[in-house]
Amino acid sequence: MTIVTQQTVQMKQVSRGNYLMRNVLKHNVVFNEGSKGDAAYILTEGKIEISGNIEGHKKVFAILKPISIFGEMALFLDEGVRTATAIALEDSKVIVVTKEDLEEFMRESPKVIASIITVLVSRLKTTTRKAMRVPSIGLGVVRILDLFSTCGKLELKYDPTVKTLSETFVTTPEKIEQYILGLADQGLLAIGRDPGDVRIIRIRERDMLNAVMQKKD
Repeated sequence: MTIVTQQTVQMKQVSRGNYLMRNVLKHNVVFNEGSKGDAAYILTEGKIEISGNIEGHKKVFAILKPISIFGEMALFLDEGVRTATAIALEDSKVIVVTKEDLEEFMRESPKVIASIITVLVSRLKTTTRKAMRVPSIGLGVVRILDLFSTCGKLELKYDPTVKTLSETFVTTPEKIEQYILGLADQGLLAIGRDPGDVRIIRIRERDMLNAVMQKKD
């Protein structure tokens, strides 16, 4: 069992004053599995271990080196619970990225954030498949679609999107289709075909997350 002492964290503003740089000492915890998540992290220096508890045993999902993003579920789900533990294997530096930070960054650099979305989805599939507990899959789907729309990506191939989302949130394709068809019934999405007769999802509402939240009120 690893004994972790009270960590000393230094924080300073970086990148035009919008982000925080956090220094994490060797063996200190960035976040624990089961804790509430409100930010993601970009590793710029050092090495981070991502692990989880599988059937009572520690399972190392990944050893991250710069530049890597982790803790990304917090950017997609409200009341998200951390599905893994992140520990510094050596003195490290991470940039703290909140949901608000991400939204601002998307407005400034949509091409870069489109690449980050690809990384996030891939990471979600490979590191949280066995242990993830998602409090709101529907809202997670909305958040991902909202990120694509913010980047100007308004048409998605239907079958690959359903498959990726089902693997990401560890659920069935049928369940994802229920959420997508529900959004279509609300007029936020349209299901159609492209000129090549490939089934697609058209995002009709650019600010999808806000639109969904307003409908809940």
